[in-house]
Amino acid sequence: MGGMGRTIPGSYAEYTRVRVGNVASIDSSLSWENLAVIPETYATAWTCIFRNLELSSGQLLLVRGGTSSFGQAAIKLAVNAGAKVIATTRNLDQTPMLMALGVERVEMEGPELSKRLPETRSIDAVLELVGNSVLLDSLATLKRGGRLCLAGFLGGLDPIPDFNPLLQMPSGVHFSFFGSFVFGEPGFPLSDVPLQKIASEVAEGRYKANPVRVFKFDEITEAHKVMDQSHAGGKMVVVVGKS
Repeated sequence: MGGMGRTIPGSYAEYTRVRVGNVASIDSSLSWENLAVIPETYATAWTCIFRNLELSSGQLLLVRGGTSSFGQAAIKLAVNAGAKVIATTRNLDQTPMLMALGVERVEMEGPELSKRLPETRSIDAVLELVGNSVLLDSLATLKRGGRLCLAGFLGGLDPIPDFNPLLQMPSGVHFSFFGSFVFGEPGFPLSDVPLQKIASEVAEGRYKANPVRVFKFDEITEAHKVMDQSHAGGKMVVVVGKS
């Protein structure tokens, strides 16, 4: 977040330097492991949902990639704001988990979802976490004035072949992108995100922020193996200074 591991080296170090604007004071009884789950996941999801998509109560949101930790956070934020949510997953065994988060329905993730959704051309907002491989299909689901925010690449980073917005984008829809590496830059202050409120609601059980696995600092290699094999199923945390 805020460029860590991208424009700022030192993600896997005991100490590093960060922008002072990206240091947030949070009063919480949560453990470090639970607190570590919040900033990247919830700050990014909150910004996508309430800034890029401008989601409001009663609107219909489609989350493609709903079982990711990012997707789960976005779903909870949207549901708690009074929105209706449809989520996709590549594994329908995850349906009970998504329904427990408050989604209206779960759809199988795959190509041409827009042709299978009865709500196509009636959807207010799409949070696109699968990425370029389904971007045009997601745009096709939106109503006039609808918004799509691209914020993930679960389906890979391959570009859209011969992408021509003039010919391929529906008229009257809004397409934006958000990446957490911009936190702390002018126009993207971390203070815009209500992290204290989110942490308090996590402590109260309104939001889920439990790491699926916690690794010691000398187990980073193993953590990457789990992540590369897509076996995580949620947010993993690495802790420093614990035996």
